[in-house]
Amino acid sequence: MHYDGPGLSHPPTMLSGFLMSDQVVDRIARALERIERAATAGAEARVRLERRNHMLRTRIESAIADLDAMIADEAVTAAPDGDDTELDEEAQG
Repeated sequence: MHYDGPGLSHPPTMLSGFLMSDQVVDRIARALERIERAATAGAEARVRLERRNHMLRTRIESAIADLDAMIADEAVTAAPDGDDTELDEEAQG
């Protein structure tokens, strides 16, 4: 998108019926370069944010899976083993 060739002298340019001086053309060229740099920096920032978002999402999914496993283990540990004869005898008394 950016021209990296040798510097060319800018002839006065016709735009909407007005002649633009070399100074104006140079200012416009510098402004376009700043816009290109800002756009590139913005794209790089988006890529970094997307990468960070992916890493955080992966960590959160892993943490949730670990919590689910812990809850499942606790549910198995807390559940009666099916041998309720002692409880029944005590209740009958």
